[in-house]
Amino acid sequence: MLDVRSALVDAVRSALDALGARVDAVVEPSARPEFGDWSTPAPLAAARVLRRAPLQIAEDLRAQLANAPLELVREWTVTPPGYVNATLQDGVWARQVIAAALQLDPGVAIELPAGYSRAAGKTLVEHTATNPNKAAHIGHLRNACIGDTVGRVLRRTGHQVEVDNYIDDTGVQVADVVVGIRDLGLKPEEGEPFDQFCSRVYVEVSRRYEATPELQHRRAEVLHGIERGDPDVTSFVRDLTHRVVDAHLATMRRFDIEYDLLTWESDIITLGFWRQAFELLRDSGAIVLAEQGKHAGCWVMPPEGAEQDTDDDETKVLVKSDGVATYTAKDIAYQMWKFGLIGRDFHYRVWDASTPDSPVTTASHEHSDEVPPHFGHAQRVVNVIDARQAYPQQIVQRALRRLGHEREADSSIHLAYEVVALTPAAAGVLGVDVSAGRELYALSGRHGIEVRADDLLDRAVERIRDKARDAQTALLVAAGAVRYYLLRFSLTQIIAFDFDEALRVTGDTGVYLQYAYARASGILRKVPDDGGELVVPDSLQPVERAVLHRVDGYRRALAEAATGLAPSVLTTYAFALASSLSDFYEHTPAIVRETDPVVRRFRRALVAATRATLGDALRTLGMAAPNQI
Repeated sequence: MLDVRSALVDAVRSALDALGARVDAVVEPSARPEFGDWSTPAPLAAARVLRRAPLQIAEDLRAQLANAPLELVREWTVTPPGYVNATLQDGVWARQVIAAALQLDPGVAIELPAGYSRAAGKTLVEHTATNPNKAAHIGHLRNACIGDTVGRVLRRTGHQVEVDNYIDDTGVQVADVVVGIRDLGLKPEEGEPFDQFCSRVYVEVSRRYEATPELQHRRAEVLHGIERGDPDVTSFVRDLTHRVVDAHLATMRRFDIEYDLLTWESDIITLGFWRQAFELLRDSGAIVLAEQGKHAGCWVMPPEGAEQDTDDDETKVLVKSDGVATYTAKDIAYQMWKFGLIGRDFHYRVWDASTPDSPVTTASHEHSDEVPPHFGHAQRVVNVIDARQAYPQQIVQRALRRLGHEREADSSIHLAYEVVALTPAAAGVLGVDVSAGRELYALSGRHGIEVRADDLLDRAVERIRDKARDAQTALLVAAGAVRYYLLRFSLTQIIAFDFDEALRVTGDTGVYLQYAYARASGILRKVPDDGGELVVPDSLQPVERAVLHRVDGYRRALAEAATGLAPSVLTTYAFALASSLSDFYEHTPAIVRETDPVVRRFRRALVAATRATLGDALRTLGMAAPNQI
């Protein structure tokens, strides 16, 4: 696919080499249209190297570029204080941009522009990891949307990708729900979805712990039963967590989020992954048994440079004094499996054979529908986990380094993102006391302060239903609206969630993008392709040039999103592309009424190229591209 900037960078690089100027061949959109389409400030940097005036260097650079004609460029010019500008040859570059866009094929990876490369081997992306004790809420959904889109962007740019979802079915939160159902006898209400019932149980058990602290001994008994493999406990937990995970998968399917593999923590324990990892860490001296102080009786990982427990916050407990492994301990074992370092593997089977595209799930023993092992053994691992988990992720990397796996430690990426919090308005809708006057209110599953993912989507569907042509379209547009809202913020931003903002249909929203795609589809229906040769008009309108530049920038935007593992780069690009199409639509006569066949054919092709590019971007973002809304 054409990338004009890359072609210009190559030309500028060659010209600078001829001048002996070893500086970056930077090429940027021109600040002023009258200067041209693209500019390079390279002469300004070269002045320090060549010890000459920037304007003189710019003239020499222009001469070099003019002597090595580039088909895309009509003219090279110079402007003070030392810029060289390229005005493109409209009849060449416009045709090439349109042709490249119309050749986009979802089954063929996007070719990366110059300066970008694919990561070698498999990239394993782990995301979602919602505890199987409650319904998925908007915080879990942000994680899933980020991870799913990162996987899509990597696949679209030709990376080999595996997407895993870690199921913590042996932790405290699951034990609390078991206590609520088995010991306290809590029952679902008529018609209550099971995952939402478990959310309610979790809140109620937390409340009773506060009122009756001694009740927490039942949690400990359940956890020990899980660790020992007690048949009654493990059977109950398995049934409960499988039902909740089924609900989670159904929720995520509504947002077009799917997984390659479901990895169960109980299988990591049963198959001895942690035991193997523990022995390797112990024998290497990476962990030590604390004999005194507040960590007495615990197996701990001392901080860097220390060989024994320092009894401070930099010492990480991996096995508590009661013999129970911590979350981080099991994360280390899991990370080692991801890289193929543990010397053990799971059994695998299809999660639900009756569901199309069902993920595979790990298992602790062989099944009749065993799936051949081809998971893990990654060259790079991307863990999508919120920023609050930075320290445990650092411990995972520290463990790999202490075992001598430097490359794997360097290839362990914590894709951290900030959390979703509630604005006072959103908190008030959920019945939270906002009298404290805070700017943000934290979500809390334990206290029942959350926006469930299914409920949010249902609200979005209701808001869009009257504007959509049918119920299915309303669902697709609503799901896209929610996904886009959760993706357009940078990962370092806390999302101040507000119902009105999330479900808005104008401005920088998913609905705006999908309406732009549908509008383009409508134009193409009204203006049939006459099969004639595409000829670029002698003079392009500014809005036409703007659309062409946006379409041409798609490959670079994808490459930047893939390299930075940053979905918001692609949302920003898609909004800019949709906006340029809107400007074109509003500032040119309707194509259907255009009488000049050359202009009519060109503008139809321009709309078709924009539609193809926007559709590709929407699908890479995990959003539907509806022809009609």
